[in-house]
Amino acid sequence: MLKKNLKEFKENIFDEFAYKWGIVTAGNYQTGFNCLTVSWGGIGILWGKQVAFLFVRKSRYTYQFLENSDSVTISFLNDNYKEAKNLIGTVSGRNIDKVNEAKLHYTYDPDFDGAYIEECDYCFKMKKLYSVDLPTASLDQSIIDRYYPAGDSHTMYVCEIKQFLVKERS
Repeated sequence: MLKKNLKEFKENIFDEFAYKWGIVTAGNYQTGFNCLTVSWGGIGILWGKQVAFLFVRKSRYTYQFLENSDSVTISFLNDNYKEAKNLIGTVSGRNIDKVNEAKLHYTYDPDFDGAYIEECDYCFKMKKLYSVDLPTASLDQSIIDRYYPAGDSHTMYVCEIKQFLVKERS
């Protein structure tokens, strides 16, 4: 993977999150890692920093890894990995090793207490800055009915993008 300046990011982030899905990995070497697919999020500037923001439900197994680690990555894989991304998004890491089952691999960086998906086309290596539980009480009832009928709301994470990595093209 090549380190790039985030100014070189040319992808349509709306497509990447909403239609192609990113794989968020959280954890560390002591507690292990877990990942999940995300389709809610984005990138931007906050507090003078380049950031990504993600939304994860508390019921997800990866939530505990996000809460207990400052290292977070988002890996974006091309459509050749659609089945792998679907598997990661539909089974729990509580029950199986999702990455192995999807025939993917974690890459560990000795200078970063985190991991990302080796097969990705690009990745954001990040440091968690802030999290907040999203209040649902003030939401329009149609949103609650559609996204939170069981009351399982999201936590929003704001993460500083520390490195932008892109797969080397041969």
